[in-house]
Amino acid sequence: MSKPLERPKLEKPERATDNSSRLTSFSAKKKNTTGESPKTIRMTPAEKILAQELVEQIQALTHKNITVSTLLRAGLYLAQSAGPEKVLKAIKENI
Repeated sequence: MSKPLERPKLEKPERATDNSSRLTSFSAKKKNTTGESPKTIRMTPAEKILAQELVEQIQALTHKNITVSTLLRAGLYLAQSAGPEKVLKAIKENI
């Protein structure tokens, strides 16, 4: 008669503490917005459609995932470089 089967004891390897023993030099980079709570932006249906159309046009130019949030954040940088006078003029003309 054969003896009962036994599983070998699991032995976990020791954790490496130095960076030189890593398989890759790639380190995970957290996104800047992950710690912030989301901001609610009210838009009319026409503005939502306009934003989505712009996202689709930009997405066609790149492999990067573009969202409405990405578009709005990019708009902040464009507005900053344009200056407050041009932003105010755009607000008066469109909103």
